[in-house]
Amino acid sequence: MRNYSDIDKLIIKVDEILNIFNIKSSGRPYPAKKIEDSELSKEDKKLVTNLMRVNHAGEVAAQGLYIGHALAAKSSSQRKMMLEMASEEKDHLLWCEKRINELGGRASVFDPVWLVGSIGLGILSSFTSDRNALGFLEETEIQVAEHLQSHLKRLPENDKKTKIVLEKMKADEEKHSNTAHQSGAQEIPKPIKKIMEYTANIMKEVSFRI
Repeated sequence: MRNYSDIDKLIIKVDEILNIFNIKSSGRPYPAKKIEDSELSKEDKKLVTNLMRVNHAGEVAAQGLYIGHALAAKSSSQRKMMLEMASEEKDHLLWCEKRINELGGRASVFDPVWLVGSIGLGILSSFTSDRNALGFLEETEIQVAEHLQSHLKRLPENDKKTKIVLEKMKADEEKHSNTAHQSGAQEIPKPIKKIMEYTANIMKEVSFRI
């Protein structure tokens, strides 16, 4: 077995950290690939574009949370699980981006803010234990699934492309929440849940407009 020097160990650690920041997509295909675009009115198109900008911002934040969780994970198994989920969330990010482009829109100018802030939240929520991180993750995914359901209700009836994308994203979020729960998530206090909901609403409101 090779004995690593302190420099070797430092290089290995830096490489691990850089890989955490370089999240790759799992490679799943765009869910609406075979669905033809519907004719949307100017108002409906603007609405859907704004909704997808919010969802894209949410997925940027999700990348930050998972990066933060992975950086502060107390075990290699926890880190691996976080990175696997992050890879699926990266799919969502790319799907939202593609749908926004199809609609002729653009992402939120505040995306870098959501990313940096969420990395900090991910690290902070993982600071004490992996179970706390899992509890934060479980609650986050529960709230995201509820948010996606609310967007599904707001979509124009004939917008099948966006509908199928959001339905697939919602199914993934519910799966991630269940995985966190089954992995030993510790339920977070109600006041923390309320704070999470409040800050998420600020991000949604800003991203919907800008």
